Amino acid sequence: MLAFRFTPSVLLSCLIGLGISSPAFSQQNSTETDAPQSCNALNAGDIKVNYSALIPYYQHWFWVPDHVIKKQSDCSYSPGCRGSFVEPRRDWEGADLDPSIAPLEVSAQNIESLNESASMSGDVELRKGNLRLDAGYARYNRSNGQISLRDNVVLSQPGFILRGQSAELDTQNALGEMTQAEILSFETGARGTAGRIARPSYGEFLLEEASYTQCTPDNETWSLHAGNIKLDYETGRGVARDTTIKIHNIPVFYSPYLNFPIDDRRATGFLFPSLGLSDNRLDISLPYYFNLAPNYDLTLAPRYIETHGEALETRFRHLSRYAEWDLQTSYLPSDQQTNDNRWLVGLEENGHFDQRWSSSVDFNKVSDPDYFLDLGLSSVSVKRSTHLNQQASLQYFSENWRGLLEVQQYQTIAAVEDPYQKLPQLSLFYQSPTRNFQLEPELELEYSRFDHRDSYGKGGTKLTGQRLYSSIGASLPMRWRWGFIETGLRNRHVVYDLDDADLAGVDASPSTNSPQLTIDSGLFFERQLELGDQLFSQTLEPRLFYRYSEYQDQSQQPDFDSAALTFNFQQLFRDSRFTGHDRLDDANQLTAGLTSRFIDLDRGQEFLSVSLGQIFYFDDGRVQLPGDPIRKGSNSDVAGQVRLEANNNHSVSADILVDARHMDTNQSSISYHHNRDDGSLFNLGYTFRRAGNQFGGLDQDIKQLDGSLSYPINNQWKLFARSQYDLEEKRTMENLIGAEYQNCCWLTRVVFQQALEPDDNTGSNTNATTLNNAILVEFQLKGLGGLGTAVSNVLKESIFGYQTNE
Repeated sequence: MLAFRFTPSVLLSCLIGLGISSPAFSQQNSTETDAPQSCNALNAGDIKVNYSALIPYYQHWFWVPDHVIKKQSDCSYSPGCRGSFVEPRRDWEGADLDPSIAPLEVSAQNIESLNESASMSGDVELRKGNLRLDAGYARYNRSNGQISLRDNVVLSQPGFILRGQSAELDTQNALGEMTQAEILSFETGARGTAGRIARPSYGEFLLEEASYTQCTPDNETWSLHAGNIKLDYETGRGVARDTTIKIHNIPVFYSPYLNFPIDDRRATGFLFPSLGLSDNRLDISLPYYFNLAPNYDLTLAPRYIETHGEALETRFRHLSRYAEWDLQTSYLPSDQQTNDNRWLVGLEENGHFDQRWSSSVDFNKVSDPDYFLDLGLSSVSVKRSTHLNQQASLQYFSENWRGLLEVQQYQTIAAVEDPYQKLPQLSLFYQSPTRNFQLEPELELEYSRFDHRDSYGKGGTKLTGQRLYSSIGASLPMRWRWGFIETGLRNRHVVYDLDDADLAGVDASPSTNSPQLTIDSGLFFERQLELGDQLFSQTLEPRLFYRYSEYQDQSQQPDFDSAALTFNFQQLFRDSRFTGHDRLDDANQLTAGLTSRFIDLDRGQEFLSVSLGQIFYFDDGRVQLPGDPIRKGSNSDVAGQVRLEANNNHSVSADILVDARHMDTNQSSISYHHNRDDGSLFNLGYTFRRAGNQFGGLDQDIKQLDGSLSYPINNQWKLFARSQYDLEEKRTMENLIGAEYQNCCWLTRVVFQQALEPDDNTGSNTNATTLNNAILVEFQLKGLGGLGTAVSNVLKESIFGYQTNE
C-alpha cells in the first residue's frame, strides 16, 4: 500500500482559523530580521549561520548542512541526516501563547480602512500567539470574514511553515484556498508543493499539481508527483490521480489512480514487495492488501521462487470483541523440483470472553517435511524446526481456581521420534489466597488421553491410554521481616487405563501413590556498605529446603510426557526433578543455598547478586525415566549463579555446575551484554557442557562461543555481525554480516547469512550438515513505505536487544 501522508491540513486549518475580528490596527515599519532558531540540542543563538554562504535552494527550505552548524548533534530530525531544517526564531511578544487566547497584532507599512473593509500593503505582519502570517498585501472584510492575501504569503506555527503566492480565506467557515503553495514540517522533514490547495468543506482538502518528498534539499533522492490529490479526513483516505514516483527525477512508478490512508486507518492497495536470494535462488513476492471491513482484512501475495515456480500466499485477519484470528496459507502447485503440490497452513487465535475465560489456537501444518528447507527464506530457527505445533486450549481463571482444557499434537518434519498427542488434557487447580500463619489447602487434578501414530492398536510399539493425576495437600506459610518458614504436605497419586495392554504385555491399570513433605526456610540479613563514593545495601540470604517423597516402584508405568528438568540453581528448590506426571520422584534430601545481593541505593536497582547452593541426598534416587540409571551419591553438583548489572549499559550473567568431589566443571555459561544510547549493541556468550555427567547424558562435550554486534559507524552507516562457533567440533554454526545505510529519505539493509543446517531431514546438526547461504535485502523510502521486513526479522532473532529505529 503506497502509504504516504501529505499534511497541509494542520497549517491550512491554522491559517483559516485565525479568528480575526475587528482588530485595532496600528501602523509601523517592520525592521525585524529573522535569525535561525536552533533545534532541541542547541539553544537559540548557538547556531551562527551566514545565509549568504548557502545556496538559494537551501535558504528557501531553511536547510542548514552540518558543516555550517559546525557540529554533529541531535539537530538531525531523523537518523542518517547530515543537517537540519532550522526553524526561524519566534521572538515576538506573546509567541509562546496559544492563538485561541492571544490578541491579534497587525502591522504594515500602509493601512487603509473604509467602512467594513481594511487593506494593508508593504510588509504585512499578523501575530496571534505563536501563529505568524506575513504577506505583501492583505484585504480584510469585517462583515463576512473574508481575507485576501497575495505577494509571498507565509504562515508559520511551531514545527510547520506554509507559503504561497496568494490566498483567499473564509475565516468564519474555516474554508479557503492558496495558490503556488509550499509546506514544510520541521519535525519530520516532510515537505511538498501544490499549484493550488483548497478546502471546499470542513473535512476535505484538494491539491492540484502536487508533489511530496521526505528528502532534504542536499539529497533529493525520491519524490512523488500527482495531477491532483483529494484528502478526506472524514473517511481517513486520500485519492491521488495521475501519480508518478521519481528517483533522481527519473520516473520509476506510475499509477493513474491511488487510494491511500492519511491517518492510521487501513486502506486497500499494494504493499511493497519482499526480496531475497538464498543459495543463488531468487525469491520475490508482491503483496496486495484488501481492507474488507474495520475488523477484518485480507492480503494476497503472488510469489516467485526460482527453480520451484509460482506460489500464492494469503493472510486473513479477523478481530471481534471476543477473539483475534490470524490465518496464513501458501500454495505452490506442481513444484518444478518435485512435481508435487506444496502448501502451508498456519492458524493463530487468542480469545478473551470475559475476565475469567480465554482461549488460544496454534495450528501449523505443511505438505511435506522439506517444505521449510526448500521454500523458507529468512528464519534459521524455522528451518531447523523438527515439530510443528497443533494445539488448542480453553482456560478459566478465578481468584482461587484455574482450569485448562487442551488438545495438542505435532507434525514431525524431521527424522526424529514423534511425541505423544494429548487428545485431550483437562486440568483443574485450586489454591487459596496466601494468608500468613493460616493453613492453605491445595488441589491439582489432571486427566489426559494420550494417543500416538505408532500405537499398538495401529500395529506399532507405543503404549497409549488414559492417565489421571491428583495432588491434594496443604501448606502453612509463616513469614516475618527477618525470614520465613513454609511447610507443605501433599499426597500425589497417578493411575492409568492403558490400551492394548495385552499386546504390550503390561499391566493395564498401573498406579502409584507418593506422599511428599517440603519445608522451605530462609533468613534475611541486611547492612549498608560503602564502596568508594557509592552507597550499597548488601543482603545475606541463607536458605534451607528439605523435601521428602516416598519411593514407589514405577517401572511398569509408561512415559507419555515426562522429562528430566535441566539442573541449575533454580532446580535446587523445586518440588520435583521431572516435568509431566508419569514419574513421581522419590526424595530424601536437603538443599542449602546462600544468596547475597548488592543494591545500588543511588539508582534503586540491584547491582550484583551471587548465589551458591547444593543438594545433600540421604537416599539414592531410584525413580528414573526408562534407560536412565539410578542416581547414586550423597550430594549434587554445586550450583552457582551470578547476575551483574554495573549500570544501564553493561550486564553480565553466569551459571556454573561444579562436581564437588572431583572439582570438575560439568556445566558453565557466561554472557555479556553491552548497549549504548547511540544504538550500539555487543553480546558475547560461552557455553560448556561436559559429556557423561550425572545431569547430562551427552555423548561428547559441548563448547560453543556466540557473539553478536550492532554498531553505528556514524549517523548514516551501521554494521551488523553474528557468529556462533563450535569449539569442540571446530566448525561454524552460524555467521551473519550485514550493513545498513540511511539518510533522511531512504534506508536499505543488506544481510548475508550462513547457517549450518541438516543435510537430511533429521533436524540434527550432529549428522550430515551443510552451510547454506542467504542474502536478504530490505529497502524503504521514508514517508512512502518499505520493501520487505525479512532483514529486520533476522536481526531481531540473531542479535539480542536489537530494535529498528526508523
